[in-house]
Amino acid sequence: MQKGPSTKTIMEPEREVTVFREADVVVVGAGPGGHAAAIAAARNGADTILVERYGHLGGMATGGLVTILPNMCDIYGVQQIVGQTQEWIDRMENRDGVDYPKREDWASTNRAIVKYYKNRSFFYVRQERVVYSVLFDAEILKCALNDMAEEAGVKTLLHSWGTEAIVDGDNEVQGVIFESKSGRQAILAKVIIDGTGDGDLLPSAGATFDMDIDPTLRIANLSLCYWIGGVDLKKVEEFRQTQPEKDEEQMQELIKIGGHPNFFKSNLKNQESVVWIHPRYTNSSQIDVEELTRVEFEGRKRMLITYDYRKKNTPGFENAFITLTSPQLGTRSSRRIHGEYMVTEKDIVADRVFDDTIAIFPDLDRGEESARHPNIHIPYRSLIPRSVENLLVACRAFSSDQLVQNFFNLIPHCIAFGEAAGTAAALCVKDGSRVRDVDQGALRERLIKQGVPLPEVK
Repeated sequence: MQKGPSTKTIMEPEREVTVFREADVVVVGAGPGGHAAAIAAARNGADTILVERYGHLGGMATGGLVTILPNMCDIYGVQQIVGQTQEWIDRMENRDGVDYPKREDWASTNRAIVKYYKNRSFFYVRQERVVYSVLFDAEILKCALNDMAEEAGVKTLLHSWGTEAIVDGDNEVQGVIFESKSGRQAILAKVIIDGTGDGDLLPSAGATFDMDIDPTLRIANLSLCYWIGGVDLKKVEEFRQTQPEKDEEQMQELIKIGGHPNFFKSNLKNQESVVWIHPRYTNSSQIDVEELTRVEFEGRKRMLITYDYRKKNTPGFENAFITLTSPQLGTRSSRRIHGEYMVTEKDIVADRVFDDTIAIFPDLDRGEESARHPNIHIPYRSLIPRSVENLLVACRAFSSDQLVQNFFNLIPHCIAFGEAAGTAAALCVKDGSRVRDVDQGALRERLIKQGVPLPEVK
């Protein structure tokens, strides 16, 4: 909430806050970016603490039920996002927790193959080509992320909300305050990483940022995802194939009464009767507590409308039941830092390759423009807030314009931001350097060794 001229305020008394612990690196937020940052920092030798407000790791990928790792290869079938993202997939695959197109089919334009994968999932086909995208099991991922944290030696604090940065008079962030059932405590560290997604530490750190979002963009929407089980998908598919006009009529009726017309198939082993619904809700702000509350209430009302209608009218839903709603609301964008470098649309169309590139992202969702510019390069400088020391972002709060933010802030992208930020933080701790002065050659070498594809530096 923004303070207006008539906003009433109070003065809080000064108080001493207990220092819970000191560390090399503290990461706030254990979503895809924050978790990746903590793992990378710890694996590279830094004493690392990870602070997470929920009782699980993974953020949107688990609690938000955004169980999709999209667009990991380019239109030529070359995998550009690897590193910890691929590790997620490998760990879940051991428990039948993933589904994705076969490697030999990536980039295929064969009509029969494209049709097959398009029927399996909207995410498996881009520009009439098969791409490497993965559907996964959120519960299996929670366990895999726990294992990664324990194996790396990350000190993890769940049910702990990082509320503000501790900053000295020279704009140096020295730690964070967090609140939990144990009270208000502090963690001091040499490098602080904001992995909250919304850049929650930025205001208290004194970092400047943008918050403008075009309401027509994907990132302008909130989501309350949910799953419906007990669906006979063979019967549903038969209905859609034999009665397409009736199917379309039902979808239009659902829209009219406030329901959700579309759903995705799980595709996962032993989940053949589960469908996923990923609705979108317009809002005035994704960091306004009243808006977040409104969407939580509205989302469940619309879920029931959808469920009741499908169960009564759509063949295959007769024995359906609501499995779960997402434990945390799906947020897509809010604060974006003013970084040492802002990635913009001009960088895409110029096919710009940066000397400090820390990730390459396939560009698959912009139609003909994507065909002309198959990849975008992300510079390390876009993770560094201007005028603030010892702070990095490892999430969608990276420095970008709205268009870049709209297409390149998905889960695999955030994992890549996190892996780069955590690796850089560990190098800075070891060398005693500032985050903006990290040894780029050493960072590049470490990332490549961790399986991150990077361009050649001339």
